[in-house]
Amino acid sequence: MGQRERFVLFLVGALLGVLVLLGGKSCGSEKKDQLRMVRSSLSMAPMMYDYAVTKKGFYGRYVLFEQVADKQGGGKVRTLVTGGTRRYSPEGKELPEEHILIKETYAAGVALAEPGPVESYEFTFADRIAVKLKPGRQAAEVKVASGDVAAAWAGHEEVLLRLDAWRKLPGGAPWGQLEAMVQELKSHPAVADARLVPIDWQAEAELIKANSPK
Repeated sequence: MGQRERFVLFLVGALLGVLVLLGGKSCGSEKKDQLRMVRSSLSMAPMMYDYAVTKKGFYGRYVLFEQVADKQGGGKVRTLVTGGTRRYSPEGKELPEEHILIKETYAAGVALAEPGPVESYEFTFADRIAVKLKPGRQAAEVKVASGDVAAAWAGHEEVLLRLDAWRKLPGGAPWGQLEAMVQELKSHPAVADARLVPIDWQAEAELIKANSPK
């Protein structure tokens, strides 16, 4: 991907926002609706797609949690949590913040730093857990110590456990325990399986590219 395309990925959120908010004088209502739909469908802030495309690491004040584990063969896996993109209701009210968990894999001998290069990425939402129930069990049976309870997930066979109260625990969300919580849920009497909700960042980056100004 060329420098121009990387620049477009980095600024796509602002471009789409300006076009939508200012009405895009040279753009018909159908095109404006399309841009609005693309922008609202993105799971992450535009800058995050740019970093992934250019194989950079995520560092700086937006990192809320970080841990590093050794990988077989000498590489390393860096796990971090950061905030998601801002979202608003149709009435313009800001919605609760989302959080993203990122796993960056570095090859042996590569320094863990923003320039990378990062060998591969895995993006998931850090504020929700998808739960597959055992036959005959109910979503309300799945509850964690923070008080969060699973509920129906529109369009999915799984139910969704949103970690709203868990993220507001005194002292802050215990991000380091998130993946362990998912594993513990798998042993719950009502649960057949549990997983963090993945984000297909590559498909979303292609959507951005397809809808960016040529």
